[in-house]
Amino acid sequence: MDEHGTTLSPGTSLGQSAAQERLDLLISRVLRLGVMVAAVIGAVGLVLFFVRGPQPGEPQSLHELLTLRAGSLATSPQQLLKGLLTGQPEDIMRVGLLVLILTPTARVALTLILFLLERDFVFVIISAIVLLILLLGFVGIVGG
Repeated sequence: MDEHGTTLSPGTSLGQSAAQERLDLLISRVLRLGVMVAAVIGAVGLVLFFVRGPQPGEPQSLHELLTLRAGSLATSPQQLLKGLLTGQPEDIMRVGLLVLILTPTARVALTLILFLLERDFVFVIISAIVLLILLLGFVGIVGG
């Protein structure tokens, strides 16, 4: 027990507990912020799609935009960046989806750090494996 009557587990100090609480708060903020940023980016792209109107060679309606096949999507980082810089609504919406996909991946990475601080090596290994699978899936090596 410490001076406040709190029972501490072996190897735990009050400093680690405060750091873990801060990391827990950071994780929850990352999740909230990631979802909000993704929603704003997606909404900007959608509004731009409607305001700008259909362009030749692009989806002519929201239905066409939503039913595009993967083969017709520009998904390379270079193509997305080019689309963002030229104000392409579809690419802006794709970046919103990318942020939404990366948000839980960031949470897994932060959870890995939390387990490292707690010295819970079983969960460190599990989190590392999950993070590796997510990253490999993101680059198209797993689950394609």
